Amino acid sequence: MFDIGFWELFLIFLLLLFVVGPDKLPVVAGFLGRWFGKIQRYFFELKDSIQKETVEPSNEISKLVDDQKSHMDRIQEEITKAKEDDQPK
Repeated sequence: MFDIGFWELFLIFLLLLFVVGPDKLPVVAGFLGRWFGKIQRYFFELKDSIQKETVEPSNEISKLVDDQKSHMDRIQEEITKAKEDDQPK
């Protein structure tokens, strides 16, 4: 989700250690972990709901495209047949 590498996390940990102190660091880490988990779940639920809402229109569009392709194929066949019928024998 966030593009944070090892050194960025290490720097954040050191800053947090100096600001909060070693005795309150586990409490703060637990609090932040819970909040990041809630945010992550929220984004997953949002992504799932967007996917659910777009599946049906996507299927309808695919069906329309397939129908149009079949109509175009039938028209092409009729054009080819008409050309063959019009050719002198």
